[in-house]
Amino acid sequence: MPLPLLLPLLLLLPPPAGGRRAAVLRLELRGSPRGEVSPAFLSLTLDASLARDPRYVALLSNPKLRALATALSPGFLRFGGTGTDFLIFDPNQDSTSEEKILWELQAQQEACGSRPAFAAVEKLLLAQWPSQEKLILAEHNWKKHKNTTITRNTLDILYSFANCSGFHLIFGLNALLRKDGLQWDSSNARALLDYCASQWYNISWELGNEPNSFRKKSGIYINGFQLGQDFIHLRQLLSSYILYRHTKLYGPDVGQPRKQTQALLRSFLKSGGKVIDSVTWHHYYVNGRRATREDFLSPEVLDTFATAIRKVLEIVDGTVPDKKVWLGETSSAYGGGAPRLSNTYVAGFMWLDKLGLSARQGIDVVMRQVFFGAGTYHLVDANFEPLPDYWLSLLYKKLVGTKVLQVSLEGADERKLRVYLHCTNTLHPKYREGDVTLFALNLYNVTQHLQLPNNLSSKHVDQYLLLPHGKENILSRSIELNGRVLRMVDDKTLPELIEKPLGPGSVLGLPAFSYGFYVIKNAKAIACI
Repeated sequence: MPLPLLLPLLLLLPPPAGGRRAAVLRLELRGSPRGEVSPAFLSLTLDASLARDPRYVALLSNPKLRALATALSPGFLRFGGTGTDFLIFDPNQDSTSEEKILWELQAQQEACGSRPAFAAVEKLLLAQWPSQEKLILAEHNWKKHKNTTITRNTLDILYSFANCSGFHLIFGLNALLRKDGLQWDSSNARALLDYCASQWYNISWELGNEPNSFRKKSGIYINGFQLGQDFIHLRQLLSSYILYRHTKLYGPDVGQPRKQTQALLRSFLKSGGKVIDSVTWHHYYVNGRRATREDFLSPEVLDTFATAIRKVLEIVDGTVPDKKVWLGETSSAYGGGAPRLSNTYVAGFMWLDKLGLSARQGIDVVMRQVFFGAGTYHLVDANFEPLPDYWLSLLYKKLVGTKVLQVSLEGADERKLRVYLHCTNTLHPKYREGDVTLFALNLYNVTQHLQLPNNLSSKHVDQYLLLPHGKENILSRSIELNGRVLRMVDDKTLPELIEKPLGPGSVLGLPAFSYGFYVIKNAKAIACI
């Protein structure tokens, strides 16, 4: 038998005598689930820097981009980030010619149809995007931020993208507009709300981004108490619109929970916590400009996230214990991502572990920075090509349900062989209530074997093993599912995600530095029924 055919078989066989013993899984399938997350658990963001020059917002009409977004729906789509506090809405200003052309085409056709006539304009925008991206990242690095004016068409295109792709838009309002440097000046927000209400746009809202670093970005310092009062003011403003009387408001979108940020979050929640629907905070593991490949594979780096969650939950429990906690913006590395790392297979370790830990520790929603845009932490690149983290997100959405179960293992270091267990997503046509989805990450530099406990040894298992494709290995931008390269069939069609059935009693083989999902069929988990 030729070697390529033999390799997958070797992964299924128990290790040879004298080889490494399989780690034995312990799955808790009786009783109630350990926790439950929102059906929109895996959600997305678009960074407000996309509107730094609003012409580029028109790229959101691309049919391939919309097909890729739709496949990850339902969820929230947050439009926010540093740029949020430098956007001014002007209802009377003329849109950019690109936005105008697109919107006039939209008026002539069905709302969510494709716009072939826009292709030439789009081609020009894409040719200019690399230099715009450089500008965005430079401004971010130098903390030099300028105000940008957005128009009615900017909002129209943004709302249309979310709505046509099956996402609920969350829009971040500018919190740095101040009266006498203290109270929030809501006049620009009112103009924006007037327009959105006139169009019957169903949107949820945020106010400001990472208030802990306002001084660094703008020289304005706002404490937690004042920010809480500003949110109360915004809630009252929203209540004056019939459409937004019961709309959701999220905040305060603080950065990593360092000492001062913890204090700001605590005082904000005491002051204005009662008017928000969920508490939002942000997390990145490393600085994108200094990150190494080793950081992405380090159990110690991955474990820092669990510590950060505990700090935030402690503050929320002590102030507004009834509120859900969301990761309002998160990725591998801040500053746009780590070049040649955040857009490759190796980024999947941080992303999958973050999804597993968040659900396990009670985070209700995780918003991935970014779906499309500047930097390297995007799910879809500037050529509208999906990257490894996109395919990982898609598999997660399809296979992993909202109920979280308990799992542990014996015979391996759980920090290097990381395992998570959920009820399987019952919307998947192949699976039914009682099935469970295990996902695992192997940070060992050798293949690890996982063995199901005796009570599940007769069950059939579907394997979805993700491995890097090509000679770059874990730094590859393309990924294989069970040995087949994942790529779009055409601009509107995604490939089938084909499982590899494993017979009863199979040992689950996870090669060095890899990750995958295993659906245990007919597990009859009481928690999932």
